Amino acid sequence: MTIVSTKTIGKPVSRVDGPAKVTGAAKYAAEFNAPNLTYGFVVSSAIAKGRIKSIDRTGALAVPGVIEVFAHDNRPSVASSHKKYTDEAASPGSPFRPLYDDSILFSGQPIVLVVAEEFEIARFGATLVDVEYEGVDAVTDLDTQIDQAYEPGKKRMESMAAAAPRGDADRALSQSPIGEAHEYRTPMEHHNPMECLGSTACWDEDERLTIYDKTQGAQNSHRYVCNVFGLAKDKVRVVSPFVGGAFGSGLRPQYQLFLAAMAAIALKRSVRVTLTRQQMILGFGQRPQTIQTISLGADESGHLTAVKHDAVANTSRFEDYQENVVNWAGALYRCDNSEFSHRLVQLDLATPMDMRAPGAAAGVYALECAMDELSYAVGIDPLELRLKNYSELEQNANKPFSSKALKDCYYRGAEINSAGRSQS
Repeated sequence: MTIVSTKTIGKPVSRVDGPAKVTGAAKYAAEFNAPNLTYGFVVSSAIAKGRIKSIDRTGALAVPGVIEVFAHDNRPSVASSHKKYTDEAASPGSPFRPLYDDSILFSGQPIVLVVAEEFEIARFGATLVDVEYEGVDAVTDLDTQIDQAYEPGKKRMESMAAAAPRGDADRALSQSPIGEAHEYRTPMEHHNPMECLGSTACWDEDERLTIYDKTQGAQNSHRYVCNVFGLAKDKVRVVSPFVGGAFGSGLRPQYQLFLAAMAAIALKRSVRVTLTRQQMILGFGQRPQTIQTISLGADESGHLTAVKHDAVANTSRFEDYQENVVNWAGALYRCDNSEFSHRLVQLDLATPMDMRAPGAAAGVYALECAMDELSYAVGIDPLELRLKNYSELEQNANKPFSSKALKDCYYRGAEINSAGRSQS
């Protein structure tokens, strides 16, 4: 047995950007300034589904320092094609288009941007915008829509597709001496990075935009702005020198980028738009909820004879967001009779989005719980069960792993656990 060792764990390692971050020298997207900078504050929808009947701006516009109140009925011209809003990390479907029309697609949807000379004025002005809605019943409960679950035809990327079945899982399950079938659930989880999403769109005299954006892909934000607003590539520059936590929340251009760029173009002034912590949670993408069913079959010694893993997750009405929830059993454990399925349910929510370990955080959790249940049914140690079914072959792709140290981790973990018990 070879124990994996490292020269870095447990020892101080200098980070290139460390000193700048801890001393405050690092500047984030909402900390860059420009001459005549203005500030935008977002008004979020108070209903989850319906339409905007009217918007009364009178109160907000009467506040000294408020420059403009943008909404769908007075925004500058933008692209009408869904394709122009499609970014590099988009799911199949039609991306959300901020301030496009009077439709309300989800609770917390951005519907108004108040721009003022100071942030506090913009925030106060936003409280004076009176919006009248025509609401309809929204469906946001996954459990009530399970019978509407479907397998999306177009995949976000090939790795997100459920692995092809092998063998005959149903027959193997029916003939297995030992079987376990359980349902596992994971809730929606929301992004809470230290740095909330923000964009500072700096308007230059030569009508160029330099945008400081909270993003994990400056090139993605650049392409999005150019496409949506019909700008030449050399007219837009996107900069993201530091990111205060993203973990997937910055993979797609978010609506504050659109709003900051839109207002800067319309006013020919620099505009900063930042989201509040509440807006980061409401009306913003999340790790989807999952309802997973896992059935495992095994012989008396604990060798897997069958695996079935089905997952149902929520998506929006307008995009089919998918992630790899169900394929992990076929990659981690050796079994010749396996079947996987991953279906979606459309709800009146914002499109889910990647969060650290997309799919794996939910799928592996359920799988490992099921393996523990099986170990108790077989009557062997959970670690022994995993070692019995250890695989050097990624059976979903029928390829050997180029490197794999999971077995070493098992032994090392058992060793540390044993040492801890002896000390207690």
